[in-house]
Amino acid sequence: MLRSIRLIPVRLKERYKKSQFAKYATCGQNLKVSSAAGCDSVDRESIKIGDNCDIGAHLSAKKGAHISIGSRTTIRGGLVGAVVSITIGDDVIISNSVHIYDNNNHPTDPGQRLEMTRSGSFYGPLWAWERSSKAPVVIEDNVWIGERSTILKGVTVGKGSIIGCDSVVTKSIPPYSVACGNPAKVVKHLDEN
Repeated sequence: MLRSIRLIPVRLKERYKKSQFAKYATCGQNLKVSSAAGCDSVDRESIKIGDNCDIGAHLSAKKGAHISIGSRTTIRGGLVGAVVSITIGDDVIISNSVHIYDNNNHPTDPGQRLEMTRSGSFYGPLWAWERSSKAPVVIEDNVWIGERSTILKGVTVGKGSIIGCDSVVTKSIPPYSVACGNPAKVVKHLDEN
């Protein structure tokens, strides 16, 4: 009896999270959403999730941005943040605490950053991601991204590739490659079969 009582709040949380995803994203069939997941966008068309996905990350699409996630993809945790576009293919495995950004979050210009911090607020339009450098991110089909990795703006991770744990991917990775490190470098090529 005690065991079933503990499960009720978890199920209610999962139902609530699913309703939030349905409000902010177009979701395919059989979507599983963890209690740690989150979703925000200006409209439902900004975020599209395929069939049979398992989402445990926070998905954030700013005005005019798009996030597209293929079918049978799992994102175990972390953040996917877009101001332009992030495309994640089918059959992708994204491990815990992975961050994927199509932008720098803040400007690299020192004067603009001073303007931000001296504005008297740590929120508002001066802090918007849209003020930073940005470029689309593409993660092709059947990619595996290891825990605590970061994928940065302008990167394409090629089909069938693996990104090792704790990697920072700053440049595109060719298909069927293993890349790791900070910055990530290709250390091995995989057989396509």
